[in-house]
Amino acid sequence: MPLISYIQDLEPAITPEGAERRVLAFGGSLMAVEFRFEAGVKAPMHKHPHEQIGYVVEGELDFLMEGKDPVRLKKGDSYYVPSETMHGVIIYSKTTLLDCFSPLRQDFLS
Repeated sequence: MPLISYIQDLEPAITPEGAERRVLAFGGSLMAVEFRFEAGVKAPMHKHPHEQIGYVVEGELDFLMEGKDPVRLKKGDSYYVPSETMHGVIIYSKTTLLDCFSPLRQDFLS
């Protein structure tokens, strides 16, 4: 795999709950993805084998994670999701998230 992956040919995808998902960069075992949500979106609880860290670029949301109380996140906040942990979000205002996954999400490349 090349040291730099060029993804300008990948079109943004629309998730089942209506968010826009855009792969920004990937390589080796790491991937950066931008998610854009409109107010009122509820992303259902889900899990995946990937570790995930995220940063709130703009907006306001409740971050839900298995075994923890909901946390209200705003611009500048960040979060971590261990592998195989149920998590989801409730979006209160137009929100942009930057998520990084390891290993990279092959399902986001197809």
